[in-house]
Amino acid sequence: MRRTFLQALGLGIAAPLAAKMSRLAVAGPGDRPKRLFIFYVPHGMPPEHLMPYGEGETFLQGSNVLSPLMPYRDRVAVVRGLSMNGGISNHVAIRATLTGFAEGEGSNSIDHLIADGMGVTPHVLGAIPYDKGAGFYSDCYLVKHGSWVRPIESPVEAVTQLFQGVGPAPMPMPGVDENKFRAATLGLTEGEIEAMQGVVSGLTREENKLALHLDAIRNLKAKASGEGPPPPMVSCDSKPALPAVEAVAGLDPLNQSFFGKILDAHLEASAHAFVCGSARVITLQNMWVNAGLNFGFEGGPGIAKGHHDPVSHSWDGAGRAEFAQCQKWFFERLASKFLAVLDQPDPLDLEDPTRTVLDNSLVYVCSEVSDGANHNSDHSDVWIDGQPVSSSLPAILIGGGGGYLKTRRVVQVDRSHIDMLATLADAMDVPLGSIGGQSVSAIQELKA
Repeated sequence: MRRTFLQALGLGIAAPLAAKMSRLAVAGPGDRPKRLFIFYVPHGMPPEHLMPYGEGETFLQGSNVLSPLMPYRDRVAVVRGLSMNGGISNHVAIRATLTGFAEGEGSNSIDHLIADGMGVTPHVLGAIPYDKGAGFYSDCYLVKHGSWVRPIESPVEAVTQLFQGVGPAPMPMPGVDENKFRAATLGLTEGEIEAMQGVVSGLTREENKLALHLDAIRNLKAKASGEGPPPPMVSCDSKPALPAVEAVAGLDPLNQSFFGKILDAHLEASAHAFVCGSARVITLQNMWVNAGLNFGFEGGPGIAKGHHDPVSHSWDGAGRAEFAQCQKWFFERLASKFLAVLDQPDPLDLEDPTRTVLDNSLVYVCSEVSDGANHNSDHSDVWIDGQPVSSSLPAILIGGGGGYLKTRRVVQVDRSHIDMLATLADAMDVPLGSIGGQSVSAIQELKA
């Protein structure tokens, strides 16, 4: 450490940066800063509009519902063939979606299990504009942390929890502010990088975190040549600007006409909390299984009908196209307000500044039923216009999962969805042999 510090000073590198580089030089490669985002969409999806998925250059191109994910298709995997554990189906399946069991008996939801294993707080947000007269009842519950959790409805309140403790973001190395360190090293000249790599050449590449970082800096600078300066580093010394959250301040989050704005605000806050590292596990619940929200709200898909009935219940072609448009809208919001923010250099990934927050995150989009009109929660055929169409529980994975996920592909399985939950845990480095006393195993076909 002392030798590296003195050599860095000899190259004219400022003492604070030299000190940080010397500490990094003797640090072994650390775990990647993984995040998990669970995005629940109610009442399934019409499989004929979810497909065809295509492959290679055409992956996702033919899918009406998933087309908003095209810009991120290199970070998408679709799982087909999942059935709800234990044959659970219809409305009660919402309570099994993340717990694995009809009433969540014997287990907390997977977000809690994973967060507990990671040593972080699981956050539960909700765009859930329910009828105040009817209240929040059993078919509204998705998440269980000891008892059933009512999500935080107000994005303003959510921000208070998501950014608790921000000033500087959590740091994997004491005394090193990742944002400032990476910004400073991006300013190194090619000669300084080459000289510093010579200084630390005595350590093996596998052991030398600084060498890995300097290689990444060189690659990032080379990639940026001719295309402007390298991307700016994100600073989380204070709570970031959140215009979508500010836009809903004072609005009633249970007013159904504000649904689009509330969802956008939750997505914006969640994305920036991931970037800052102030939150690592977030579940965002959109409505609930039989929510009758009119989808003619401002900023919505323009379908002024109840989402649950008649839209999701429709069997005719025009009605199912409307259902597809409603579910596609969720992916549009997810892409524009969440994925777009995560698609930037990860300020917590001290080892490799070329990796993005999305590379180190896993987004799981799920629902409690397969096809809304059929109300099935298994892998089976539904009949559309006299033809059988294969349906199964929707399971879309987005991101790199910190190097875990094999992407740009469709994985066909015949598995219980509880194994999908185990796969999420495995990706977050919290392997589980059982959930609620039932044996589980990760889906190996999803691993890179």
